[in-house]
Amino acid sequence: MSRFAAWMSDAHWKKRGVNVRRVALSLLTAAWGISSSLVWAQCDIQVQSQGGAVPGAVLWSGGQPVGMANSQGLFSWTPDPADGSTVQMLRVRAVGYEEVGFESTCESGQLIRCELKDLAVALGGATVVGSLTPMSVKASPIRTQVVSGESLRSLKAQDVAEALDFTNGVRETVACGVCGTNDLHINGLEGVYTLVLLDGIPLLGGLASAYALDGIPLSMVQQVEVVQGPASARFGSQAVGGVVNVVLAPLTPGRSAANVRLDSHSRFQAAASATFGRPDAAWQLGLDGLNFERRLDGNADGFTDAPTLQRGVATLRHQRRGDQRAVRLTGRLFAEERFGGELDFEERDRGTNSSYGERVDLLRSEWVFGSRPVTGKGWTYQGGAAYHRQASTYGLASFNAEEFTASLDAYHSGWSWRDHRRVTGGASLLWDVYQDETPVDSDMNVWIPSVFAEYSGESMGGAGHAQWSWIHGLRIEKPSDRAPVLAPRVNVKWSRNNSDVRLNLGRGYRRVHLFTEEHAALDGSRTVVQPEEGLDPESSWNAHLSASKDFGNDRWTASASIYGFATLFTDRIYADFDSISDAILYRNIQGVGLSRGVGSDVWLTGLGWRLNLGATLLQSEIFEGSSDGWFQTLQGPGEVQPFAPSLTTTLAIGHDHKGWGWNLNAQTVGVMRLPNNEELGDESDPYALVHASVFRRFGANTLQSPFGRHTVTMGVRNLTNSTQVAPLVGSSDPFGENFDASRIYGPMEQRRIFLEWSCSF
Repeated sequence: MSRFAAWMSDAHWKKRGVNVRRVALSLLTAAWGISSSLVWAQCDIQVQSQGGAVPGAVLWSGGQPVGMANSQGLFSWTPDPADGSTVQMLRVRAVGYEEVGFESTCESGQLIRCELKDLAVALGGATVVGSLTPMSVKASPIRTQVVSGESLRSLKAQDVAEALDFTNGVRETVACGVCGTNDLHINGLEGVYTLVLLDGIPLLGGLASAYALDGIPLSMVQQVEVVQGPASARFGSQAVGGVVNVVLAPLTPGRSAANVRLDSHSRFQAAASATFGRPDAAWQLGLDGLNFERRLDGNADGFTDAPTLQRGVATLRHQRRGDQRAVRLTGRLFAEERFGGELDFEERDRGTNSSYGERVDLLRSEWVFGSRPVTGKGWTYQGGAAYHRQASTYGLASFNAEEFTASLDAYHSGWSWRDHRRVTGGASLLWDVYQDETPVDSDMNVWIPSVFAEYSGESMGGAGHAQWSWIHGLRIEKPSDRAPVLAPRVNVKWSRNNSDVRLNLGRGYRRVHLFTEEHAALDGSRTVVQPEEGLDPESSWNAHLSASKDFGNDRWTASASIYGFATLFTDRIYADFDSISDAILYRNIQGVGLSRGVGSDVWLTGLGWRLNLGATLLQSEIFEGSSDGWFQTLQGPGEVQPFAPSLTTTLAIGHDHKGWGWNLNAQTVGVMRLPNNEELGDESDPYALVHASVFRRFGANTLQSPFGRHTVTMGVRNLTNSTQVAPLVGSSDPFGENFDASRIYGPMEQRRIFLEWSCSF
């Protein structure tokens, strides 16, 4: 017998008191236990944030979604047996939060806690628009819709405004049927009542209101926050109907991205960005361009269906994070040339009656900065400046204007005298300088200092969850050319068992600047008429009541909400198209305006599936003729306001599996009143708008490739080829007194197919 055989014999080990069979059995048992714990063990992952559990968060492993948090923010996860690694790299993603990655060895019975940070807090602002206190969307008493950048990009829209058209309660409308400027209506209120923010800074009003969302590259957008209801207590004028805050994505050094899109109408769009530096001091340079020179005339009226566009946007961003403060800086340069008009229009016809055309050349530059304490307690400083220059021709009329806007906010968010109670307050200053060449004396040089404060808090219920929470605020504003204005608000939320009820009340106000905000005043041949003494500021009271419920399990999550809203205007500025046939009469109504309605949303998300359904019923009227007060005035007959559809619905559905996916987005717009006109009638036709696309992902999302992630998308916009019949009134005689291009209620551009390639490294 060999020495090795003798060493392995039972006799050798029995002399030493060792039972070989027992040891072998124990070793086998231990090996089986270890292997099963490494491969088959199930562990739980708890996802939470400052506001509590985060339902609907998605767990990713190996570039694929492997689980979804239930209504309590819990995953039950088992590693893939095909992966022999003892350490798993996991990532957790949720809308409104920074993505988190971590390594884990999943041991049986283990509870892994994952803390998500509010995205906007990381960027230096509040997640909830209009609140000075950082908090999650779910925890906030202010009802806020958050649309992810990924959802916006899935629509393959040309700009942010076009992408938001499929958000329930928000509708993109064309303000100018020839030059193609647009705005966003929230709950039936015109675009002038919606304040647009960039990273929480209000610099996109005035002259830029018609172009505010056009120059923000979708590739840089992390999310868009939409507040339905007044936010004047936080931001002042123009935040009457709602607020749209565009939040740019945080910077990750070493990452680059690019995309190219071409459609069947010869529209070409390209974008590229590169991020460099260190994690604590990152820089980003982005370029975005759009070229569309084809003159389309699908309805054969002799006019372009969509304006030709040449647009270039350059963006420079910087973010720095130290031990005490975080700083961000964004600069944009935006240049655009657009044309709409008769097909035979040439440059030499500009300003003549040889051929009708509308040409807009604009140059805009803006800078936005912010500095906040890392801990969230202390002084925050933010502001910016913008210069806008525009040279335009509308038929025979010229409109050349310049505007400079600067703003500065400073507020403190750390005044607490007990747990879950906080007072935040500060001051702001807005400087607006405007000059144009219109016959009306519309130049201005206005300083608007303001002070504001808010009181926020919550009462804690069982298991550490808030039962009641609130944000109450007050703003006092004193324009240099007007009397002081007070804007209070009350926001209350009640929560129990994943159910939330929110009540929002507030006062809104708006200072009007006719030729910068009302594009219909420049478009067409109608004469603009307004009172000799000018237009008084508008004021309104707004109420918004909503209820929502979250539910689901570890494979899917769902949410449903229903809400009602009402806005009561006094001194509302009304564009009267009916009183004078060849003019637009702008006046403050002698009575009240009332817009009210109800809406509902349903979201359903499972592994790879996305579904959203929404509907809004709306009635918007003007009541005049009584001097006995607003209550008595409301008892009389009302006049339905034009361009306010009675019913809108939205649908978004998509699926993503193993690198393949598809998206379908649809909306229906019901009947709306039109200004009296023989060509269009007094009522619009309902219509449906459908976009569809399929995509294939390659690289990092499917194959662990070192060459980055690539996506190829093919789709069609306006699948049903729905367009407005005869959108331009009097198009056969564009220099006549009846020509009107402001009566647009539906799509003008016909069906188009597109192909897009995008990549990220």
